[in-house]
Amino acid sequence: MKKALAGILACVLIIFLALVFQREFYEVPILMYHRVGIPGGASDVTVRPEFFDRQMEFLNVHRYHVMPLEELIRALKAVRRLPPKTVVITFDDGSADNIRFAFPVLKKMGFPATIFMITENIDRPGGWLSGEDLKIMNENGISIGSHTQTHAFLPELPIFRAEEELVGSKKKLQDLLGHDVTLFSYPAGGVTPQIQALVEKAGYVGAVTTNYGKKRHDPYALHRIKVGDSSGNLFNFLVKTSGFYSLGKKRVAYQASEHAAYADS
Repeated sequence: MKKALAGILACVLIIFLALVFQREFYEVPILMYHRVGIPGGASDVTVRPEFFDRQMEFLNVHRYHVMPLEELIRALKAVRRLPPKTVVITFDDGSADNIRFAFPVLKKMGFPATIFMITENIDRPGGWLSGEDLKIMNENGISIGSHTQTHAFLPELPIFRAEEELVGSKKKLQDLLGHDVTLFSYPAGGVTPQIQALVEKAGYVGAVTTNYGKKRHDPYALHRIKVGDSSGNLFNFLVKTSGFYSLGKKRVAYQASEHAAYADS
């Protein structure tokens, strides 16, 4: 009897600690993809199409709530708690393989996502999304955000040039899509308080980084988790989508010419 009672009390304590731990440290995972295709060279930012399909099927089978980035930002600003197994999907750069391999899977699963486009690459030969590609995806549950005009590392630009990158890319996307563009991704994760203020001034409602920025749940510097080809292992993917993957990871502030955090995310 005493052993049974001790066991029950131990279970209650574990559940209580888990709930406290979850409330304190849980962070909605924002997945950061780039290319979906056949990896080349030493790059880890390309995910094989079969791996991407398997990852999305994993989210579907295990009933994850795949949330639009805009909705996550609204929830954070309203200080609204989100349930476990919530996840956000994003893509950087605007590679043409996003519509060829990723979009059909996302559409089949009914998953929203955000693609952050380098606007000077729109319609550019060599494997980039076209304006028509962006419009098709935007009409089918995929948000389009800015990744600057030229993929410039903003903290190392003069202020007027950084503003041009932010405002010019936003205007080009808005003219193309016919509606306001409110989401931004810092190239290579480069964000400083000054750059963050410029993003807000330009009219974006939120922005994502990589491993830069020490403040959790900041809608203008949201941390992301890089998904590369090594994440084809579903246990690895499970850990990354747990909400606790970033626990204990070192958050860094920007330093001149420091780009290591990009690969470390």
